[in-house]
Amino acid sequence: MSEIEQLQPQPVWQWFARLCAVPRPTFHEQAVREMLVQAARQRGLTTDIDAKGNLRICKPATPGMENCVPVAMQAHMDMVAQKGAESQHDFQCDPIQTRIEDGWVWANDTTLGADNGIGLAMGLAVLFADDVAHPELTLIITVEEEIGMGGAEALDADWLQMPYLINLDTEEAGEIFIGCAGGRDASLTLPLDWQPNQAPMCTVRVSGLRGGHSGVDIDKNHANANVLLTRVLASLYAQKPFALGSWQGGELRNVITREAQAVIVMDEAAARAAVEPIAAVVAAEWAEETQLCIEVLPAETLPQAATLASTQKALDLLVAVPNGVMRMSAEFTGIVETSSNIGEVKTSAEGLQIHCLMRSLLETPKDEFSLRLAALARLADVRLDLTADFPGWAPNADSPLLKLTSDIFARHYGKQPPLQIIHAGLECGILSGKAPHLDMVSFGPTIRAAHSPKERVEIAAVAECWAILLDLLKSIPPRQ
Repeated sequence: MSEIEQLQPQPVWQWFARLCAVPRPTFHEQAVREMLVQAARQRGLTTDIDAKGNLRICKPATPGMENCVPVAMQAHMDMVAQKGAESQHDFQCDPIQTRIEDGWVWANDTTLGADNGIGLAMGLAVLFADDVAHPELTLIITVEEEIGMGGAEALDADWLQMPYLINLDTEEAGEIFIGCAGGRDASLTLPLDWQPNQAPMCTVRVSGLRGGHSGVDIDKNHANANVLLTRVLASLYAQKPFALGSWQGGELRNVITREAQAVIVMDEAAARAAVEPIAAVVAAEWAEETQLCIEVLPAETLPQAATLASTQKALDLLVAVPNGVMRMSAEFTGIVETSSNIGEVKTSAEGLQIHCLMRSLLETPKDEFSLRLAALARLADVRLDLTADFPGWAPNADSPLLKLTSDIFARHYGKQPPLQIIHAGLECGILSGKAPHLDMVSFGPTIRAAHSPKERVEIAAVAECWAILLDLLKSIPPRQ
């Protein structure tokens, strides 16, 4: 038995350990789905898999609760795959290696997958328990949540006929989430003119940043490596024009980029001498990024590089693309309304590609931001692709499920719980669009640094959340 399997509540941590043992990055969920289906069928539970790969597991009510309102619990099976620069972890093959430190469970220099593995583990622990009172239950486990929410988008409304749904995908213990931001992907593609190259090249790299979730961390002043690298190279180009050989920064739109690098045509020593004073200014401005490293490294000479004109245009475009908080909410104090994250920048055969994720609590600001990007695309003569739009989840202050959940939180914590709107995409927004009758709440244990190798989940908060979930399920009222 592993160290985390001995933690309390043991059924939850044992399921989490099983999830950590099976690789499950987004778009590679088959193995974990097969494991869950096999376990459920051995337990005598009913399972269904839809064409997208979403999984539904159903369990009848426990004795005495047959006439209570049916409930769905909902979580996603995929996880963000991010690792430290020195990690050799293969997310498609290797299990997540966990460790316990100061009351938290961490992974070893990779994302942990507590987002949303710990919520899924709680749902599974309920379904497989013999001593938990509950009404008729459905556990809906989606795929592809972390990139585009494709699983929720494909979900059939027939799976959502129950009146109540408990989403287990938020990350702050003691709080109830009642609304979330929607989102839209934006990609800008700039064709580059290439020319043969035989001149020396070097790599300019930005690394050591905290990174984080592009929704919940976007207002925490976490530097974006693509933005800092743009700053450095645009300043360098103003002093010493150079040709761009390649750019690689980030892998996912929903992650604040921790590392980015570009290969440029310039002698390494000359580049280092020019970059050092620029790096000092940037480091002083971002003193809170205590591990920030801006360095010039050797690079093999590439056979081609962009022309000076293409390089200038690429840098101009990167400088002009907005990143970060666009507007705070006028309705909800301290909550971001609209933001955008430059999650990935790379060069390819198509040219320079910039992949962003915009988020907003409202639908119209997404349209306004899309207009801004369209105007920028026309001015820069680049292609703009807008895809993967998903709606937000509007709060319902009159929700009966919210009142019941608030009362249970108050009983556990001795005070009324904060009701929160999260500037991140929960599947609740998509689900409410498919089934407007659904009465939903979301809660979960405390998770820090999701979507980064510093992701961790608080052990005590898992126990608190588990106790609340059990209390809520046994308190579900009779059908009207």
